[in-house]
Amino acid sequence: MKKLLTLVLALIMVLSMVSFAEDAAPSYKIAIMTGTTSQGEEEYYAAKTLLEQYPDIVIHDTYPDNFSSEVETTISKLISFASDPEVKSIIFVQAVQGGTAAFTQILKEMGREDILLIAGVPAEDPADISAAADIVLANDEIGCGYQVADLAYQWGCDVLVHYSFARHLSYETIVAKRDAMKDTAETYGITFVERDCPDPTGDAGMSGAQAAVLEDIPKVMQEYEGKKVCFYCTNCGLQVALQQAIINQPNAYYALPCCPSPYHGFQEAFGLTADYGDIESAIVSLATYLNENNAIDRFSTWALPVNMSMINASFEYACLYAEGKTDGKVDIALFNQCYNEATGSDIEFTPYVDAEGTEYDNYLLIALDPIDFADYLK
Repeated sequence: MKKLLTLVLALIMVLSMVSFAEDAAPSYKIAIMTGTTSQGEEEYYAAKTLLEQYPDIVIHDTYPDNFSSEVETTISKLISFASDPEVKSIIFVQAVQGGTAAFTQILKEMGREDILLIAGVPAEDPADISAAADIVLANDEIGCGYQVADLAYQWGCDVLVHYSFARHLSYETIVAKRDAMKDTAETYGITFVERDCPDPTGDAGMSGAQAAVLEDIPKVMQEYEGKKVCFYCTNCGLQVALQQAIINQPNAYYALPCCPSPYHGFQEAFGLTADYGDIESAIVSLATYLNENNAIDRFSTWALPVNMSMINASFEYACLYAEGKTDGKVDIALFNQCYNEATGSDIEFTPYVDAEGTEYDNYLLIALDPIDFADYLK
């Protein structure tokens, strides 16, 4: 595992499958859309790093923080990318609302069928986004639901609390994850509790939503005094508040971030340095902090920053596509090779299958095992 971790961000240093002629600038551009640092710091960092390394190729922009109420802005920015004839691929991570509409317009109204469209961490239903995008990348949401409940059971938790809000509970995959978490928890005899929290894109904003979570967790612990309680939240921006509140409660547990990663909230929550170039060092630093705060056995995550890897692997693949080195737009075998090169891993994608049994071949799920931070103590 540790050998794997030293290779995880290899793509940031070198893209071994992509070679550009030294005497001529590439004749194409790759556009990347991410959130700001308040919504997804690791995706933003990945895009900015690629922009610095390949300024003649990469174009980067961000969608609004209040993306759910500013969908037209997101759509217009994606359309703007496609208005440049040199842009041969658009990589959209996290693919918030507007992706399906924008990609459909790019293909059908603009006639840009030459553009490779990749959506990562989609906020829209699989049937919709997979029909508009060439490749869709996502964490195995349902698998994460099982993992959270399994970890809660392994830790001996009595209660599993699920924080979310109406907008997220309109997403097919988030609901499926919640249901898997609930069913598994109840099978283990764990009490499953759903609690509402403010939507950070709503009137309360991010700060108001974070404050609500910080205030609510001590109330939950008081309500279930003497019991071990595992917490989960579906929103990226609320992970910091969740982590800060949980570490101060001896019987509170944190199984996974909503987007499992060693960088998802932890550094901001605990005042640690976010060294994106050395994942193992980041995990060791986090393990040390958790150990010093009597929480080494109360937290977990994945060893791979999946959202970041989506951007890095997609960029590598997009360059190969622009250079005519792929078998059409959807060359899953080559994309898988790019992903494993970018991460130093050996991951096999699983296509998404909905509740009716419909399989989406271009909607690729990524799954890893949760880590034990005690393994990283020096």
